[in-house]
Amino acid sequence: MTPARLARLVVAMAATLIAACATSRSIAARYQSALEVYGRARSLPGYDGYVDAAIRSLSARRLDRASGCYARSPGERVVLIVIVDRTGRIIEADSDGNSAKAKCLRKAYSGQQMPIPPFFPFPIRFAAV
Repeated sequence: MTPARLARLVVAMAATLIAACATSRSIAARYQSALEVYGRARSLPGYDGYVDAAIRSLSARRLDRASGCYARSPGERVVLIVIVDRTGRIIEADSDGNSAKAKCLRKAYSGQQMPIPPFFPFPIRFAAV
C-alpha cells in the first residue's frame, strides 16, 4: 500500500468515526432533552389519565409488533420518550440508545396519531423489551 493510499484510508476512517460519534451524541442529547421535558410534565394535572389512553391507543395498533422491531434484538430493553403535539401527533421519538431495535422503534412511533393531549408538548416515557 502506498503512503498516499494509506493516508486517504486513515482520513476516511477518522471521518467515519467522527460522524458516528457526532450522531451518538446527538441521539443522547435529544434523549436527555426529552427526559427533562418528561420530568417537568409527569406531575401536571391530566398527565396520568392521558398516558393511560395513549398507551391503550398505541397497544391497539400493535405498532411495536407489526413493525418487526422486537426481532432485531430480542430481549434488549429500549426506553422511548415520544413527544405528542397539540394535534395529537407524535412529532418526536427519542430512545436511550441507537441500536437497530431503538432505530426501528423510533421510526415506528414517529408520526403516529394519538388522542388530543391535555397540554403540549406531551411526553410519554415507556420501555420496550
